[in-house]
Amino acid sequence: MRKRILSFFFCTMCLLAPAAQSQDRCKHPGVTVKVMTRNMYPGADLGVIAGVDADNLEEVVQTTMESVIRSRIPKRAAQIAAEIAENKPDLVALQEATTWGFKSAHGWTELDQLDSLMDSLRKEGEHYKVAVVQTLTDFRVPDLISYTDHDVILVRASLMLRVVATETHDFDTLLHFPGPDGEIPVLRGWMAAEIIKNECRFKFANTHLEAPLEGIPETQDLQLAQAFQLVNDLSATHQPVILAGDFNSDAEPTQGYPPDETGSYALILQSGYTDAWRDVHANDPVYDYGYTWPLFWEGTGEVANPIERIDLVFLRGLKAVSMSRIGASSTRGLFASDHAGMVAVIQCVNSF
Repeated sequence: MRKRILSFFFCTMCLLAPAAQSQDRCKHPGVTVKVMTRNMYPGADLGVIAGVDADNLEEVVQTTMESVIRSRIPKRAAQIAAEIAENKPDLVALQEATTWGFKSAHGWTELDQLDSLMDSLRKEGEHYKVAVVQTLTDFRVPDLISYTDHDVILVRASLMLRVVATETHDFDTLLHFPGPDGEIPVLRGWMAAEIIKNECRFKFANTHLEAPLEGIPETQDLQLAQAFQLVNDLSATHQPVILAGDFNSDAEPTQGYPPDETGSYALILQSGYTDAWRDVHANDPVYDYGYTWPLFWEGTGEVANPIERIDLVFLRGLKAVSMSRIGASSTRGLFASDHAGMVAVIQCVNSF
């Protein structure tokens, strides 16, 4: 069955690629836009609650919240705000901008990563607006814990930038894991803002594909189905496209973490996109400084050497001028996320 699914995806992409290649080009060469993609890291894995029986639920919830608190969400958000202040991107794609709620000695407490980031940006003197928020997995155990996942697009406040439309789309194929009261769907999707900068019009899309799980090969097919839906949905877009996010599909297979060596990366390239990092660094024999995950291992906190390039920027009808990794080192022993981020400068062009 798995081979038939893969064959279907790749054969169908042969039909989609010409449509993607015929899209309108940006008619204002010379205009540049700077974009950032950043996974914010929730501070704990909600999956630890999977399969926990009622007798142990409160203890597992307590351990999860201790991990979230130790991750220091406000301080990590301040580090990401400092990165934004330093790089001044026009557009920011955020993944896993989570909101946690839990019972504490002070009553019900909430830790909201997006609120913390926006507060920190104001303190930095940076002016950004939330263009669109996509609410994804929303899990609650009454009076114990709540978890809400969001993907977000931020836009720099500028007279040169105008948001003319936004959209959000849920993926049809989802991972489910057992919860205290039945299965919990892990919602994923993609979102976009249609942007005009100096009369150059394009679509900025943000996504977070499902992470394949070791020992469960079906999750690789699940991710591939999400990637297929993503490029199929975007094939109807007539503007140039910047597609950013956490794709959980290793662009530089290293055999270091085999589950992430999925077909999603190749699928996106075959549908008419280019990889901005490779466009800029094509003649550079050393790719390791483009690796973004993991900076540390969840659970142990042990510092790791990144071995995968899964935080990516794809382009259609546009050209990458420069691209660099950010946030790969800690500040006073604290990483802003278990992922590094990427910043790319993109130029409008008349042709591929």
